Amino acid sequence: MPARTKPSALLFDEVMPLHAFVRAVEDGGFSAAARRLGLTPSAVSKQVAHLEARLGARLLRRTTHHVSLTEAGSLFYQHCRRVLAELEDAALSVSALDERPRGLLRIAAPAVLGELHIGAAAAAFQADFPDVHVDVDASDRVVDLVEEGFDVAIRIADDLKDSTMVVRRLAPEQRLLCASPDYLRRRGTPSDIDALVAHDCLLFKRSRGPLDWQFQEKGGPRAVRVTGAFQSNNNVVLRCAALKGRGIANLPRYLVAEDLRAGTLVPVLTDTPIAGRAIFLVYPHRRLVPPKVRAFTDFCIRYFQRTLPWDERT
Repeated sequence: MPARTKPSALLFDEVMPLHAFVRAVEDGGFSAAARRLGLTPSAVSKQVAHLEARLGARLLRRTTHHVSLTEAGSLFYQHCRRVLAELEDAALSVSALDERPRGLLRIAAPAVLGELHIGAAAAAFQADFPDVHVDVDASDRVVDLVEEGFDVAIRIADDLKDSTMVVRRLAPEQRLLCASPDYLRRRGTPSDIDALVAHDCLLFKRSRGPLDWQFQEKGGPRAVRVTGAFQSNNNVVLRCAALKGRGIANLPRYLVAEDLRAGTLVPVLTDTPIAGRAIFLVYPHRRLVPPKVRAFTDFCIRYFQRTLPWDERT
């Protein structure tokens, strides 16, 4: 490696190599980073090689299709994220004079909710704000917004208390019990929640055995232990089993709204609400909130706090 350059020399001419390095790390390789940055893979590779030469240290291990951090690269990556965030804040302090939302907006969302509804919301937002480029990552993985460079995340939880995040509640999750007409003809419709113990219930869990469903009665919360022969850790799979008549499912309304409208699933025990969670939007605390984040947050609050999108045709 060439001799080290003094840190004071690593000024503005290093911004693009820093971006190339961070994108290569976060996207897992030069090709993916190149697509994100609008460059060729060889250009990204050259930027990172230039940075390594200036630092006098190897930052990445290269393979044909992947890159990984060296020990020096891991340390440098953490500093790079902070430096780039500070540079973005500096740019925002100037661009805040022009409040038009613009730039890349990276959104993390749960897989099913993202596929069925957050994607539509993000598309409607982008139509209103064409200077914003939208990237929706629909996955059940809980992302680290700061470390992974996301602007906002949509999360489903009982409650969210995180001093490092701004948390905005968008809507209730709205869970319900439902089954196919065929199942209810064969097994009958339960008259109350105690009758569930005699029914085949579709279980969301990772190990066999009993499961408690939580209800909110007038006198307070109540748990009912249910059992069944079909289980999955995926609500889409449980919906499919319910459609096939395999039992009663406890599912979010946003997943089964179309089935309820079509009559292929029927709600049961609607007089006893299920204790549910809520849908939240979160973004990191920052001294300056980018206009694109502020605009998307306001858009989502309006989008979800009118008639919920999955209830629009109910």
